[in-house]
Amino acid sequence: MSSGTSLGTEISESHFDPSVHKVSLAEKLSLFQEILSSGSFLRVRVTGRSMVPLLCGGEILTIKKISASSLRKGDLVFFKNRDGHPVIHRIVKKYTHNDVLTFQTRGDALIGFDGPVREEHILGKVCSLERGRRHLNLEAAHWRCAHYLRAIVNLCESRLYSSLSVFKKLLT
Repeated sequence: MSSGTSLGTEISESHFDPSVHKVSLAEKLSLFQEILSSGSFLRVRVTGRSMVPLLCGGEILTIKKISASSLRKGDLVFFKNRDGHPVIHRIVKKYTHNDVLTFQTRGDALIGFDGPVREEHILGKVCSLERGRRHLNLEAAHWRCAHYLRAIVNLCESRLYSSLSVFKKLLT
């Protein structure tokens, strides 16, 4: 894998002024899209817990731009959700709806699915993970297989939970 562009920060008086660092979510997403569209890699630190046990928080992920048609079930994707927030979740289903490639995603630690993710909301694909000194190439065959199997498990878990919820309502 070729190296990506890294972004540095200059220390100046403005570095200590908190009002200078207020960047809107839209501005952050625009910057992320610009970095990825330029062919550079984006490195981000995991802050959430929706992908436990794979991602527990603190890991560094490397993300690259990839065509939506190349994405597969099991891939971890970086996308904008319907509220405009950046999310990294797993693809559990890929389909075409009204001639638009659409993905069903879910966090491994969550029960329910995310709303449908249209191809234009996909920002990139997670290609590697750094946890401490360990660097994992998530594009290696064994990881692709493991992620595919996890996607199937996620799909089954969500469907089972949904069916049990319906059954529980019938009993009450």
